[in-house]
Amino acid sequence: MATLINVIYDLVSRHLELFIKLVGAIVALITSYYIGVFISKLIIGRIKVRVAPEVLISIRRGIRILFTVIGLLAALSIIGIDLTGILVAAGFAGIVVGLALQQTLSQVFSGLLLLIEGRVKVGDAIRIGDDWGLVESIGIASTQIRLWSGEILTVPNTTVASSNIYNYSRSIARRAEFTLGISYSSDINRALEVIRRVLWNNSAVLAEPEPVIIVDSIGDSAINIKVMYWAPSQLFWNVRSTVIAEVKKALEETGVEIPFPQRVVWLKK
Repeated sequence: MATLINVIYDLVSRHLELFIKLVGAIVALITSYYIGVFISKLIIGRIKVRVAPEVLISIRRGIRILFTVIGLLAALSIIGIDLTGILVAAGFAGIVVGLALQQTLSQVFSGLLLLIEGRVKVGDAIRIGDDWGLVESIGIASTQIRLWSGEILTVPNTTVASSNIYNYSRSIARRAEFTLGISYSSDINRALEVIRRVLWNNSAVLAEPEPVIIVDSIGDSAINIKVMYWAPSQLFWNVRSTVIAEVKKALEETGVEIPFPQRVVWLKK
């Protein structure tokens, strides 16, 4: 009995260090995995845009895999395996893959940046360059915009991230403006008063900031008046269309002429 105890004690003492390393490696691997789970949930919780569920699942899975690999490397290091060769091989493979997928990776990182920053979200009315429309979806590699003409425009996320984005859904109010011409024979003060009254009577036109009406320029066949006012973003186009129609009608009813383009020609004899 004493001999068996001595043998077990000898085995335990001889392999105790290896046993401790194995326990430490397992703890490091499990800890790293759950850190990845926590960070993936934290990052996903900060994304304020609606994206497809598969996109969120891919992001979460990628973060977990990354931290699992880190934990595995830490576990191998604790056991005593030299990681120099593995890291060199992994670095070389990373360089090769990075060069081969440079454009794809750039789009993926741009997509993640857009999702985290929340500069645009699904349903926003935006303008990028000369393209206007509503954001249909924000993916990892590209963003889809439904243009006002109905087509779906797919834009690489690298382009979206590096472009000036005009987001009209984020503003509470927008300034509308238009220019109209009145004839030289019309009373300018009366025209200004009529336009001011139309704006004042329209409940959707904001009183603050106050509308601005100025005599802008003298044209070939008319005196040009510029009208600027603010309206709620959601009602912008309807208000702008209504105001233009009401101004035209009110000017005609008060005898202020909106002339056709005309030119005076003198014939030399």
